[in-house]
Formats: sequence, structure tokens, C-alpha cells
Amino acid sequence: MTAVAFEFAAGTAPSRPGQAPGSPRVLWIDSDSGAIEPGIDMLRRHGFQVARADTAAEAQPMLDAAAADLVILETALSDADGLALCRRLSEADAAPVLVVARAADTLDRVAGLEFGADDVLPKTIHPLELLARVRALLRRAARHTRQAAAAALATWRFDAELGYVTSPSGRTVRLSPADAALLRALVDRPGVVLPREVLVGLLHGGVGVAGGRSIDARVARLRRTLSACDGAGEFIKTLRGGGYLFQAQVTVRGGLVAA
Repeated sequence: MTAVAFEFAAGTAPSRPGQAPGSPRVLWIDSDSGAIEPGIDMLRRHGFQVARADTAAEAQPMLDAAAADLVILETALSDADGLALCRRLSEADAAPVLVVARAADTLDRVAGLEFGADDVLPKTIHPLELLARVRALLRRAARHTRQAAAAALATWRFDAELGYVTSPSGRTVRLSPADAALLRALVDRPGVVLPREVLVGLLHGGVGVAGGRSIDARVARLRRTLSACDGAGEFIKTLRGGGYLFQAQVTVRGGLVAA
């Protein structure tokens, strides 16, 4: 079989959904209006647009519309698992998530960070420190966007036969056969949303396939490995509803893709 290599680069500069010029937009998901009012007032007095939601269901339309540059989230929600919501937002590479908790002891902080929060604070934090933490998270997100934009101007090379991925700077990682097969399935279909079950079927021949959830750990592992190659993990997007998408322009080099 003819060896096949791919080159891929983002067609447009990838960015976090919701980032836009103008006043930064904060979505605060918490039903305890009395406790969070000082923080909301502080943010608004310093130029932030702050929207409130009491529940995950109330917040969902704003999350779907990417209508926030930063999400502040109380994990004790009445209608959803706040930590699970935090994980979904983190995996979707959406706006940064700042978790606030009633106690925010060591276990609360560890749980929040393990579930993808960008920072974890006690609800009793002084409004001035809250303001500083929010600004720091937005600065970090802006750096992330600038780095991704720079990456979009460059090209990575993937040798599908040997499993090597080489970045524009020459940094190279070697993928396991399983990870190389997964990346091949993605780069063969750039811009196509692949539900979990479809992706599993592509990897296992589509006969008697089950366990679509098992693909999540494989995608996460591949993304971590590629991220060490000058951030190439950014090309793999997790979409709400259980799908994955390879967001890049892909060029085949060194042979034809077998039908």
C-alpha cells in the first residue's frame, strides 16, 4: 500500500466561542442572588456585562449561543450536576470557567480543577479579588487565542504509516498505532461532525460496534499527545451532543487515500 502523509492547518484562526470586542461578557450561574450580588455589582462597575441564570436550564440558551466570554459557576445547582456541566464546558473549549463554592475547601478545589475549571474560589471571596481573578482568566484566554491564531498560519505533517506528527517548528511526536488510526479517521474527514458511534464504527469496521462512550478517553489521549506538538490538539473539537470534528484544512501528500 502506498504510504500516505497529510498536512493540516486551520483554515481560519481558531478562537474561543464568545470572544468578541467590546465589554467582556460574564454569565453567572447561581440561584443564591444575595450572596453573589456584591460580586456582580463590582464586575458591572468595572465595565463587565453580567447575565445571571438560576439554573443550568436557564443558562443553556446563552451557552449554546456562546454569549459569554467567561462563566462563573456554582456547582450546587438545583437541576443539574454543576461539576458535570463544568466538564462539558471545558471539553468544548468554550469560555473559561470560574467555579465558586460555598466552602471551597481542599476537596472542593481539587474536584473543580479535576473537572476542568480554570479557577476555583470560595463564595465568600472579596469582590475586589473576584474582579482580579476574572481579569486574569480573560487575559489567559486572550493569550490562548493569540497563540491559536499564530498556529493557524502554520502547517503540521502527519505520516499516517509511521504515526509521526511534526509541527512547523520541527517538534515531532510518535503516536501509538491506535492513536494514529484515530487521527487518520479524523483527518480523512476534515470539517465533518463524527458522532461517537460513527467514529467507533470507522475504527472497528462498523460491524457489531458498541460502546461509543469509550471513544472519549481515546480522543482525550490523542488530543493530549498532539498538544505537546505545538498545540496540534486544538484541531480536534468536541461538540455538544457527543460528536468530534477535525477543524483544519487537510492536504494529502505522497499518495492517494485508499477508498
